[in-house]
Amino acid sequence: MTTWPMTTTQPSPFVAASPEDLEPAFAAAVAAGDLDAIVGLYAADAVVSLPRGREAAGHPAIREAFAAALAAGVLHESGACGEDASSVPAVSVRALVTGDLAMTTSSRADGSVCTQVARRGADGGWLWVRDGSRLRDADACLPSASRGLVVA
Repeated sequence: MTTWPMTTTQPSPFVAASPEDLEPAFAAAVAAGDLDAIVGLYAADAVVSLPRGREAAGHPAIREAFAAALAAGVLHESGACGEDASSVPAVSVRALVTGDLAMTTSSRADGSVCTQVARRGADGGWLWVRDGSRLRDADACLPSASRGLVVA
C-alpha cells in the first residue's frame, strides 16, 4: 500500500477553464499530496459520497475525507481508490455541459468510471459540486463519531 505525503499549503490559484480540466488537476494534486489543491477543486457547498451511503458536505468534511484517503494510501494519482487502483490510469475524460452545469466522467482501462457534477462560477471557472464515486468505496474516509463533521 502506497501512502502519499500530504501538504497543507494555501489553495492554488488554479482555475479550471473547462470541466474537463478538473480531472487532470485532481491527479496532479494527489500526486503532490496537496490536500489544499484537492479541496480547492470542490465548491464550498459540494457533497462527496462516502461508503455506506454517507456523504461529506462542505470543505471541512471533504478535507477530512480526502486527508484520510491520502493517509490510508487508498487514493491514487489516477483518481481511483483502493489498494489495487494505483495502476489504473484514467484513459478518457468527458463532460456534458448545459449552461453553468456539467456532468464530468473519467473512464479507466479497467472499465471503472468516476462521475461528478461541476458548476461554473461567477469568475468563469469550474468546480465540482457533487462527487458520487471517487471515495464511495474507501472505508478509510468514513469519519469517526467524535469529530462532529457534517456528514449525512
